[in-house]
Parts: sequence; C-alpha cells; structure tokens
Amino acid sequence: MKKLILLSILLIVGCANKLNTNPDDIQVITSDIDRFWSTVDNYEGELSVALDKEYIEKGTDGLKDFTSTQIINAEKLANQYLADKEYYASIRNNSLLTIKTKEDIIKYFKVFKSIYPKAKFPDIYFLIGRRNSGGTASKNGLLIGAEVHTDFNKYVPTVIHELMHPNQTDIKFLWGSSLTQAIHEGGADFVASLVLGDSIRMNDKTYNYGYQHEKELWIEFSNKMHETGKVGKLEQYKWFYGGQAEGLPMMLGYFIGHQIAKSYYDKMEDKQKAIYRILNNHFSKRFLEDSGYPNF
Repeated sequence: MKKLILLSILLIVGCANKLNTNPDDIQVITSDIDRFWSTVDNYEGELSVALDKEYIEKGTDGLKDFTSTQIINAEKLANQYLADKEYYASIRNNSLLTIKTKEDIIKYFKVFKSIYPKAKFPDIYFLIGRRNSGGTASKNGLLIGAEVHTDFNKYVPTVIHELMHPNQTDIKFLWGSSLTQAIHEGGADFVASLVLGDSIRMNDKTYNYGYQHEKELWIEFSNKMHETGKVGKLEQYKWFYGGQAEGLPMMLGYFIGHQIAKSYYDKMEDKQKAIYRILNNHFSKRFLEDSGYPNF
C-alpha cells in the first residue's frame, strides 16, 4: 500500500489556473468529505452505486478532477473502502475537522506572499479517495486526499508544499532526470520550510534519515541523476515514488533537492531572487553548479 500511495502522493498532474493574488480570497472546500461519510453511513444496496450517485456525481469541481486521475470510478473507491474499513474509520474524525485548517492555511499563505510577492493562491479541496494520493492539483485548485493523512498536523504542511507547485515552472518530470525532479520537489519543500519553519514538515522520517546519511545518499543519487528515458524513470520511482529499498523512508529525493536549494539560497544575498530561481528552475545542471552543493 505504501508504494501505491507514493505513486500519486504529491504528484502534480496539472497547474491550477483559478488563482488568487490575495490569500484572504481563497476557499477551503470540505463538502465532499461530509457527503462521503453520509453516503457510506446510509447507503442501501451496492456501495459503488451509492458513491457514484451521491458522492461523485454530486461532487465539487475538485472532486470531479480528482476522480478522473486518482479515484477513477466509484467501483474502485467502493472496493478500497470495503477492504480498508478499519483504516477509513481511523481517519474519519480528522477528515471531518479539515475545515479547521483554513485559518492556518491563510496565515501561511500570507507568509509566502511576504517573501515572494509574485505568489498566486489556488482554492483548496479536501476529499476522500482511494489512499493513493495525498496531494495533487488541477485547473480548479489543490486537491488534498484527506484519507491518506493519519496525522491531522500534516494537512497544513501538505497544502503549503502543494502551493509551491502552481507557483513553479512546469516540468515534464516523467521524461526528465532525477536531478530536475529533485530540484522541483525539493525546491518546493525548501521554500515551504521558509514559510513554515524547519520544524514543520510533511515527512519527518525522510529528513531525519537524510540528515544522518546525507553524504552516502548524495553519492548514490548523483551516480545516475542525469539519466533520462527508461533509466531516468526507474531512478525517479526509486527516489520519489515508492521504489526505495525496504526499510528506507519515502521520498529521499525530496531531501536531496531541499539541500541543493538550501545551499543555493544560503549563498545568495538577494533572497527574493533566490526564491524566484528555485521556483523557476530551467537548467538543473547549472542550478546545481551555482548552488555549490555538495558542501560537506
């Protein structure tokens, strides 16, 4: 299941185009979650039929986007729910409290605006899916899979990480190199850390392990970081989407990209220009050279 989740978690499939310049104008939309629980509590007959009629067909624009790429159809969602009812029950209370994240989300959006005046802000949809996507984006906004997050305190860091992606230059990372993907995702993580502070992260285990094993991780990563094509895709799966060796924490490529971005940021006197380049990286090899990383 962990690998299935990571295939989609944080995978950006499209850039939100309903963007606000004022953080106070964003909406945090949680109505799909209420409707999901009402449906599974009250259905008669086939759950897939009820989910299709009451949850998906009546869903928000965000849910419809999420269904097309992550849920796929009501039958798949029903099968996942029925197979994992105990797990879904364990995250129910947290999912119903997601609206309470709005105050913190707007607060941190304003922090991002203060350090990056060009910032744009999409609406946020909290949804229930098939445990295969913790965060993604569409033309309608950020789409957060509430059921993936067992810790309520990880909702806001996930939103802030995802916020970086509509503010980044798009990349076709599935055809690019691991270095490009590391700077893209790790750069988003680094700028998110400027907003949130270093103590608030999506994945503590990844960073704890990374700091303890940074040199050996870099040696392994850098060996094939410029590869593209089939080899590049395998490397991306390994470092970003669930292909890590058994026993290792997930998404170690994010940590490496974070460290490259941090090294670049620390060197630059003009911090706003540094943030702009981190978010709008076009030449990964040049960016790595300019960062001075590795510096251990």
